[in-house]
Amino acid sequence: MSESTSPSKKAECKTNLKCTGDENIFLASAYCQDEIARLARYSVRWTDTTKFSRFRWLNKKQGSVTFVGDKVEFQNGFGAFMPHTYECDFDPASKKVLDVRAAPGRLPS
Repeated sequence: MSESTSPSKKAECKTNLKCTGDENIFLASAYCQDEIARLARYSVRWTDTTKFSRFRWLNKKQGSVTFVGDKVEFQNGFGAFMPHTYECDFDPASKKVLDVRAAPGRLPS
């Protein structure tokens, strides 16, 4: 949101998932990327610059959002890279990563 956005528009955005997600997806990408990479046992490689393709409320009342993506590959013990899905719980108000998770696989289309 721009600095000139009215307080009522800002308050409205905080209760609208699409607005909150869209407004914070790039910030979440920046804050979550290293935390997700730390989940890898060996090497990690990102397959796209857009880290997240989906988001959902973690806690609507608090305004925290779970961002979801599948643009990472973690290396296994044999040296092969396997695609993984990942989630990042993010609090836009404090700009803090609350938790991250990853699992082998891809998101359904």
